[in-house]
Amino acid sequence: MFGFWRQRTFKDSQLGQFKRVRTMWFPATVQDGLYVSVEGDKERPSPEAVEVARQLLRSPKDLIRAADAFVRSDACAQEFIAGNGELVCDGFTVYKSGKFAVEFSLSEWPDAMISVAFEGAEPCSVSFGD
Repeated sequence: MFGFWRQRTFKDSQLGQFKRVRTMWFPATVQDGLYVSVEGDKERPSPEAVEVARQLLRSPKDLIRAADAFVRSDACAQEFIAGNGELVCDGFTVYKSGKFAVEFSLSEWPDAMISVAFEGAEPCSVSFGD
């Protein structure tokens, strides 16, 4: 009767345990210093998003480098970053569509968020938040 109050969890053999917050599933632990959050419904993450997340964590370095270069080439991003330390890659967000973003924070402004969206294997936009 009161099952809707319990924290929903999901366990993937490769990615580990996830907890649900609204439409996103967040990892209970990070892998190799990176987290990967995935979009889904109330019962589980999207199977497509889980598969993309697995692929991203197999070889994340090239995508992180591409996202980093994209951020550094964007004038608005440089203004946002100025004086707030270095980019720190936190991980990935994967959506039901299979699209994903590389997520950064800043060493001197930990709650800053810089998100680089990808179309396929190419970065296409950057967004900022606090």
